[in-house]
Amino acid sequence: MMAQLTAFRWNGETINFIAEGEGPPLVLLHGLGGNANNWLPQRTVLKRKHLVLSLDFPGHGRSSGRDVGFAEYWAVIEALLDHLEIDSAALCGLSKGARAGLALTSRRPARVERIIVVNAFVHLEPADKVSRLALYDLLGEPGGMIEWAQQLLERMGVSDRPAIVRGFMNSLATIDPAHIRRIFTELVEYEQGPELAQIACPVLIVRGEKDDFVPAYCAHDLNHRLQDSVMVRMNECGHLPYLENPVAFNEIAGAFLSGDPEGPSRPAGGCKPTFC
Repeated sequence: MMAQLTAFRWNGETINFIAEGEGPPLVLLHGLGGNANNWLPQRTVLKRKHLVLSLDFPGHGRSSGRDVGFAEYWAVIEALLDHLEIDSAALCGLSKGARAGLALTSRRPARVERIIVVNAFVHLEPADKVSRLALYDLLGEPGGMIEWAQQLLERMGVSDRPAIVRGFMNSLATIDPAHIRRIFTELVEYEQGPELAQIACPVLIVRGEKDDFVPAYCAHDLNHRLQDSVMVRMNECGHLPYLENPVAFNEIAGAFLSGDPEGPSRPAGGCKPTFC
């Protein structure tokens, strides 16, 4: 199947997604402020074995719905599966997208076969919570967007990646700072711990070791709370390992999606992942 940009209606909103490839369905879930095209290096490879569905969450990309709260994002994923008459799928999400995927998995376990969680927090220590909310408060200040972007890139551990920095800065023209600030606040306040106990499917947790925005304890905490999880640490990557080293990430993701619980047996793409 060639890539097809299409849409469906959900609660009065238009939700866009890209469908490509054939095989077991896989839904890619972008992070806050992102869109379906963030996953292009994965789409190109994974569509060889999967029907890859790349979703624009409400208020992101080409989708309407900036008034939709984060607590409803999981229902958008389910609505996509319903629209395509898909009983169950694998999920792969970054940060906010991963948390929406976890919410769906806890509520509708039969709909999710397995899930990849990339650099997501479900709990922040008080000091970390305060500092990250303060960073996003910059979006409410005159001229604060550039300062927010520069600090965020530094904390994510990707400020030394020129292509990522250039793409991120170019994307500032397309985002609504008030929307991003509100959704991030909702993310921080959303208590997801009780949901994790309901998740029984295999979970792969990917941790970029250079990511200072999502503290290392978040991945370990998530790994501890889940019933069937494995964590891989990509030592030379930050918050966006799927863009920083797509070869390594795609090999790790592909192995997990194929049913290998521990991913590739050797370091991939020079990224030296370690498992625990």
